[in-house]
Amino acid sequence: MCDEAQKIKVPTAMVTKAAKAQKADFKISCTGTPVENSLVDLWCLFDFIQENLLGSLSAFNKTYRRPIESGENADSQLLEQLRELIKPQVLRRMKKEVADLPNKNEVSYCKRIGISMLQRQLYAEVINRYQKLSTEGNQGAMLASLHSMRMICAHPLQIRPDASIQDSPKVDWLIKTLEQIKAKNEKVIIFTEFRDIQVFLKRILLERFGLNITTVNGDSSTSSKKGLSRQNLIDKFQNTVGFNVIILSTVAVGFGVNIQKANHVIHYTRSWNPAKEDQATDRAYRIGQDKEVFVYYPSISAHDFDTFEIKLDYLLSSKRALADDMLKPSTDLTKELSKLI
Repeated sequence: MCDEAQKIKVPTAMVTKAAKAQKADFKISCTGTPVENSLVDLWCLFDFIQENLLGSLSAFNKTYRRPIESGENADSQLLEQLRELIKPQVLRRMKKEVADLPNKNEVSYCKRIGISMLQRQLYAEVINRYQKLSTEGNQGAMLASLHSMRMICAHPLQIRPDASIQDSPKVDWLIKTLEQIKAKNEKVIIFTEFRDIQVFLKRILLERFGLNITTVNGDSSTSSKKGLSRQNLIDKFQNTVGFNVIILSTVAVGFGVNIQKANHVIHYTRSWNPAKEDQATDRAYRIGQDKEVFVYYPSISAHDFDTFEIKLDYLLSSKRALADDMLKPSTDLTKELSKLI
C-alpha cells in the first residue's frame, strides 16, 4: 500500500521504480491528488496498481492524454471512456463527504495589498531589464525576472538591502494580522518555499513578538532518532499553549503531517500548483481540527497594472476551479509563465 501515492507519479523517478519493483498480490494507492500536473500522473499510479490496464505510456499518451489535454477541443467522449475504464479500481471520497469539520474560510481582503513606492520602482526596473535581455535572446531572462518580481512582492530586501518594513506592505500586513490572531490566542502556519524569506520572517517575528519561530524545510530531518526531527519540531509547536507561529516549506512539508492545533494558514508566497497549495492548507484543515480555519493569500497589487502576484492568483483560481474532477489536471503554471510578465 502506498500512502501519499502522488510521490510515484513520475515514471522515471527512482522512488517510482522502487515501488513498482515490489512483488505483491494486491496493491493500493492512497492519495488526495491523483492528477497534479497531467494524466501521466494517473497512468503511473495505475501502472503500479494494475499494470497494463491503461496500456503502455506511449499508447496511453496517444489514445487518451493528448486528445483529452488538447484544451478547448478536449475529447469529452474519450474522457468518459477513461473514467469508465478506471471506475472499478477507484474509491474517491471528498473530505467534506466523510469528515464533520468546522468551516474553512478564505480571507479575501488581503488579496489587494497596495504596492509601495520602492516596490513599484524595483518592479519597473525588472520589467525594463527583462525587455532588454529578451530582445538580445537571453533565454534565462524570463525565469530570472519572475523570481525578482516574486521577491519584490514578498519583501524587496533581497534586491535592496536597505529596504525597511515601510517599503514592504506585505510584511506590515503580516505583523498586523498576527497581532489580531495573538489577541485570539490562536496558532498560525506560514508557508513559503524560499529560504531567504523564511530566515527574514523568523528574524522579524522574533523582534516583534519575541517568538523563537520553528522553521521546517528540506533541512529538517525526518528521522525519529534525532532530537530536532521534523515531527519533533511540529509536536513542540502543537503542544505550546496559546499563540504561536510555525514557518513551513510548501515543497518540503506540503503533505504528510498533521498540524490541527493551528487554524490560520498564511501562504506568504504562492505555489505554482493549486493542488500542492491545497495540500499544504490541509495540514491544518483535517480530521481533529475543532476550530474554524482561515486561509490567507496576501497579494501585492497596483491600481494601474496587474502585479506578478495578482496574475498568479488569477491563474491559480482558474486552475483550482477544476480541482474536484480528478481527470482534469491542475496544470503546473510554469507552462504559463509568459502570461506573468
